[in-house]
Amino acid sequence: LSEHRDLAICYAMKQEMTRLFTLTDYEEALAGWTKWIQAGLESGIPALVKFARQKQKRIKGLAAHALYPINTGKLEGFNNKIEVLKRIGYGYRNMDYFFTLIRFHSLPKNYSSPKFP
Repeated sequence: LSEHRDLAICYAMKQEMTRLFTLTDYEEALAGWTKWIQAGLESGIPALVKFARQKQKRIKGLAAHALYPINTGKLEGFNNKIEVLKRIGYGYRNMDYFFTLIRFHSLPKNYSSPKFP
């Protein structure tokens, strides 16, 4: 373990960061992030020190995640879906068809079409 000291520290810091994102109390999150950043700065690992400095500038936003646990995952996923559809629809001259294709693929998967007699 002594040969891989830096790796073990980084892994422990990653585990602690994951725990910090699950907190729901702002004060506890702020204290946890402050402690995490201090440990990162004192680690002596250049990449971790740089990362901790970047997080230090955004500590209030990181702690605010405890109150407002939002992310951009769905938005990024939808943007990716549009990019894939753009590649699929390459060569079509009708932009209305392209936007219809996006609307169709943005419907929920459990969407059932109306029953026709």
